[in-house]
Amino acid sequence: MIPKTKKVLVIDDDTDVLVLLKETLESNHFECDTAISPTEGLEKALSSKPHLIILDLMLPGMSGFGFLRELKKHKDLLKTPVVVLTALSDQEIAEESLSLGAKGYLSKACNAKELVTMVQAYSD
Repeated sequence: MIPKTKKVLVIDDDTDVLVLLKETLESNHFECDTAISPTEGLEKALSSKPHLIILDLMLPGMSGFGFLRELKKHKDLLKTPVVVLTALSDQEIAEESLSLGAKGYLSKACNAKELVTMVQAYSD
């Protein structure tokens, strides 16, 4: 068995999505932690230093865009890649995500293979 060496933090306010993504990532040999809010996500990112963050955009309290801006304030997280995974599929939203520092953008309609491929690409 391949050791679970890459840590992924998933930030989403939908617990069903969190469970599904955690199971998908762990079955593909990633360590996975979850957060239900941007604030919790930032705390976990600062303490655990994940190799990659998967981020929803529509979150309570602070949007995913706000999280991306906040992430830039933390020098030790500047190089942590972020993949946006959202139900929003507008080209302008994808471009704004990338302009704020996200490395990738996926619609929640993506399949597990697409997700795992992107996580593998950006967590190395």
